[in-house]
Amino acid sequence: MSLPLDPKEKPLWSVMVSSFDDNCDLWPLFFHFLFKHWPEVPTPVYLVTNYRTYDDPRVVSLCVGKDVSWGETMTRALAKIPSKHVWMLLEDFFLTQPIQTERIDRIVRAWDAMGGKYLETGRQSDAGELVPGTDFRHIPSANPQAGINSAFYECAFLGALAQPGWSLWQGNSQLKKLNMADHPDLYYLCEGVTPMIQFVEAVKGKFWKPVAMDFLKETAVLPDLKWRPFPPQGQDVISKFTRSFHKRRMEWRKKRDERRFAAGVVPPVVRPLGR
Repeated sequence: MSLPLDPKEKPLWSVMVSSFDDNCDLWPLFFHFLFKHWPEVPTPVYLVTNYRTYDDPRVVSLCVGKDVSWGETMTRALAKIPSKHVWMLLEDFFLTQPIQTERIDRIVRAWDAMGGKYLETGRQSDAGELVPGTDFRHIPSANPQAGINSAFYECAFLGALAQPGWSLWQGNSQLKKLNMADHPDLYYLCEGVTPMIQFVEAVKGKFWKPVAMDFLKETAVLPDLKWRPFPPQGQDVISKFTRSFHKRRMEWRKKRDERRFAAGVVPPVVRPLGR
């Protein structure tokens, strides 16, 4: 069951899916696997978009407008999220194993009680100082694993990394600097502890990764290959030309849609699989 929340109480944490309109083909697949493996996910789940919306009552689309910069997008999105912390997931992280809400909540409450600002959820290690009586370790400068990826963030901390005008690279660089300076509030779980999340990363360089195509085939879920193709992977001239052609076509589509939607054209609603 979902965690009970007092409507008057500010939730401690929420799930936020970082995305943008041109990746809207991934939303039905992402949420298919999210709700399949995590039916008790605390709702609403917040989806960061530009203009498009996703048609599911469990999802709130945070339409932030034109994609000016990663920092501006994140600043606008965080202003609409009421919780103290967010678990930021990427839209091409397709869950492969169940997530237990009560376990995640226990971990987050323990991390929050320690004053945590960042909790890496995609990587674990036995490097760094162990917090006595817990499965947490401080992320040390000797093993700088902190990065803007699948992780829990204190919203104020993420907001400081997402300065308006900053790119994702700049925000990530700032986080790395804090890690290299042995910032005391950056954590991950010890090696050997059950991972908080397990997923297939589906996209690289705009295109489907082979491992994702195998995964989708095994799960009988069909991707939209017209929107996002799966071109040849080789380094020969024809393969490189094909990938270059598709990248130019996809970039043209993105810019066309941005102009249309910014001018007031209502974008089509993105619907779940099977609808």
